[in-house]
Amino acid sequence: MQWGQIKTLFILCFLLLDIYLLSLVLSQKENEDLGFTVERQEQDGQTLESENISIKVELPKPLSNEEFVTIQQKTFKEEEMKLIKSMENQDVEVVKNSLIISLLKEAVAIPENATDESIEQLVFSSVYLGNEYTFEYWDKDRNTLVFFQTKEGRPIYYNQNGLILVYLNENNEMVAYTQSYLGAPERAKEERSLMKPLDAIMKLHSNNLLYPNDEITDIEIGYYSTFPLDSGRQVLAPTWKISIKDRRDRYVNAVDQYVVSINDNFIEDVLELSIENTKSIKDKEEFKKSMLDILTSKLTIKSE
Repeated sequence: MQWGQIKTLFILCFLLLDIYLLSLVLSQKENEDLGFTVERQEQDGQTLESENISIKVELPKPLSNEEFVTIQQKTFKEEEMKLIKSMENQDVEVVKNSLIISLLKEAVAIPENATDESIEQLVFSSVYLGNEYTFEYWDKDRNTLVFFQTKEGRPIYYNQNGLILVYLNENNEMVAYTQSYLGAPERAKEERSLMKPLDAIMKLHSNNLLYPNDEITDIEIGYYSTFPLDSGRQVLAPTWKISIKDRRDRYVNAVDQYVVSINDNFIEDVLELSIENTKSIKDKEEFKKSMLDILTSKLTIKSE
């Protein structure tokens, strides 16, 4: 065997040895990380148990790294607006080619004991692209149904540009609604790791937002808008929504790992903006008056 072949063989042997040793080191580190994770989970569990804080649902599995998502409000094209205005049983205006304002010609009853699924079925048959929204809650003070738009199977929490508010009368009948719609999302190239569900719960605990005897009834991942860009687009961050029995939902940014502060006046702000947009409609005075009466009554109820 020539020396050149022997030298090549030695190099290959050392390369294989290096690969083997590297795999041992990585395997050991992975086991150490796993051990640390298990130990951390046990400590967190003990902390919650000591305060009788219970998790009543199975926690979602940890998520893979994700890119940032950017999005902006949809501007409807002429063909889309024709389709929107042709929907049955309603008189519709589209303000600034983006905000849908609708008065129903015949009220649609919403049963008092209706499930979330039945509410969605009743409402989605009357609104544009209804299956791209999810029912969030029934605001009993204003008798208004609140729907968040979804993207990639996730709700976008409290975004006035991706929202449906359905206004009910005193008989719990749907009489009008306003709707905004976010366009197609775009993903950036940079990936970020996401915090685990249990870590999100412990973030609430460390911020004194979990109390003794609390029951966590649900936890899901969605999006929340972090900040606007100069282009008018918004950056959406994956965000954990944590539901606590008999108390308000809490939200934790899964990328930057902080508790999201939700604007308590969100619905009021949306109503005020809808009132301004309704006033801008030219002509159609009867439509404007009817819609303004509804919007103003919803705004007044909460402020009393």
